[in-house]
Amino acid sequence: MKSRQTEVAFLLCLVPLLMGTALSARAAEVTIQVQADHVVGAVSRLLTGACIEDVNHEIYGGIYSQMIFGESFQEPAPPASAPASQLSGMWRAVQRGTAAGRFAIVAERPFAGGQSQRVTFDSGDGGWGVENQGLNRWGLNFVAGKTYEGYVWARAEKKTALTAALESRDGAKVYARSPLAVVSNEWQRLDFVLTPLASDPAGRFALTLSQPGSVTLGHVFLQPGQWGRYKALPVRRDVAEGMVGQGITVLRYGGSMVNQAGYKWKNMIGPRDRRPPYAGTWYRYSTDGWGIPDFMDFCEAADFAYIPAFNMGETPQDMADFIEYAKGPAESAWGRRRADDGRPWPYRLRYLELGNEERVDEKYAEKFEALAKAIWAKDKSIIPVVGDFLYDKQIQDPFHFAGAASGITTLAAHQRILQFVKANDGEVWFDVHVGTEQPVPTNTSLGGMFSFADALDKIADGARHKVVVFELNAGNHAQKRALANAQAILAVERDGRIPIVTSANGLQPDGQNDNDWNQGLLFLNPSQVWLQPPGYVTQMLSHEYLPQLVGCDVAGAEGGLDAAATRSKDGKTVVLQVVNAMNKEVVARIRLAGFVPRKTAAQATELCGAFEAVNTAAEPDKIVPKRSQWQHGIKDGQTTRAFPAYSFTVLRFE
Repeated sequence: MKSRQTEVAFLLCLVPLLMGTALSARAAEVTIQVQADHVVGAVSRLLTGACIEDVNHEIYGGIYSQMIFGESFQEPAPPASAPASQLSGMWRAVQRGTAAGRFAIVAERPFAGGQSQRVTFDSGDGGWGVENQGLNRWGLNFVAGKTYEGYVWARAEKKTALTAALESRDGAKVYARSPLAVVSNEWQRLDFVLTPLASDPAGRFALTLSQPGSVTLGHVFLQPGQWGRYKALPVRRDVAEGMVGQGITVLRYGGSMVNQAGYKWKNMIGPRDRRPPYAGTWYRYSTDGWGIPDFMDFCEAADFAYIPAFNMGETPQDMADFIEYAKGPAESAWGRRRADDGRPWPYRLRYLELGNEERVDEKYAEKFEALAKAIWAKDKSIIPVVGDFLYDKQIQDPFHFAGAASGITTLAAHQRILQFVKANDGEVWFDVHVGTEQPVPTNTSLGGMFSFADALDKIADGARHKVVVFELNAGNHAQKRALANAQAILAVERDGRIPIVTSANGLQPDGQNDNDWNQGLLFLNPSQVWLQPPGYVTQMLSHEYLPQLVGCDVAGAEGGLDAAATRSKDGKTVVLQVVNAMNKEVVARIRLAGFVPRKTAAQATELCGAFEAVNTAAEPDKIVPKRSQWQHGIKDGQTTRAFPAYSFTVLRFE
């Protein structure tokens, strides 16, 4: 029965129905009253954001232009492998002709981390070496005639000839090769540029010896030339352009990855090949090759507002140094380090987060105060954000309530932080995370978030503060999450107190779901990117943004229809946003008060489909917004429209 209902819903969304006289009696049962001349408040431009972290390889294997996965050979060999066949986990053997040889993982003088990879060609003719096919060995995307640039760090006891090559997955075709001479037993960097003669969406990169000899490999880097990178940054151009096209206005770089001891900002600066690997939350062999400064570079190039998150183990001096690195003059000690990294001018850093999903108790408050003091001593304009957690229950008493997901049952530490902020004439924000697994008939699931804001207001005693949402979280990326995200953002618009909302997770490699956070807004594979339904909700809200919230009430919809309305400052444009979270079409009478459209057609953008529907690499446009000119036929300030089952609709009246 349910499958039939969802099929009908999908068919209905293809052709929005214009309601006539025959349905007028039914339409009168549900009304959406828009008071366009009654401005309720301002709508933040930063409610259409995303969060990225290296979960499901959003960064390493995702947005980072580095094509090699296992760059520093830190992954161990398979447990059953013999010593003579030990290859770091992301690499495989290359054997051509009669060549015979050995592999060994060596701890002696590693280039990075705890080990490097030794390759030895013992006898025979042909070739002996290693190859890499990227994340999960899905293959590397090569485009004919386009340059790929990279380098390898290597050493050898005797002069050895090494070859770098772009090849087909099985090695039968060689698209490009470059000879490299290893001449020293000290680490040396060997640069190369390769231009493939043919395209291949799933190729491999190989390093081989063509005659007997031995070489130790420490680090390998391969990326597209500037043609494939976003504004010459170490960022995949197609991924970046997909995020920009999504209409993202603010990006947060944070999540559980920041809670690991090795996640420190000073490991993320300088030459990326010299940055130490670290044991990540989601992947033990993570890279610092793309870190907080790279994130800020990307956001400024893309014109996003941004919030980097920091490990609570950073010292006050570390954070003072970071502010100087980010905002100090090039003549200062850390500003000079920034200039040496290629950026003589300061960042426009405004916000930063301290921790992620922390237990906000006395211990956290003590750390927060020390870090905030150090930050404000360098720049008082910075707003530090408390890395708080989930409050999904109503808070009646700030000092005794049912508890948050972190186990907190009192806001005493929050009050301490607020008192500290007031005494220091600063401002603090609190990051609360919200579940948007699927829509609900009413917005009761968001009540805990708003009651948390109410509770902070009660204990603030004049301290400047706000609540922000840096993670709308779910375990799926389907249409149901799209509707839930839309519900959450509309609720935030109506409340008016929350200045930033970002949805987790901004990116996800296709097929990568190793920790249940299967919620990427933008999916990618080595050669393709595409939006999921929740990503289109972000796009719709961003592209149709207007700055003023106006009165909007829904009646008679049994809680299944949700709406908000905005207008331009001059009052000449009104946008109506409507979520139908029910499994049936809803016909509503729209009443526009205080506004008469000049145009007879409204711009209608509608996203609808089956509750569990997602977009795939084979069908990337299965669920996409349908745009049309709707002849609204408004008479005496009224009209009717059908809102399909499981839909989000934006109507723009001018």
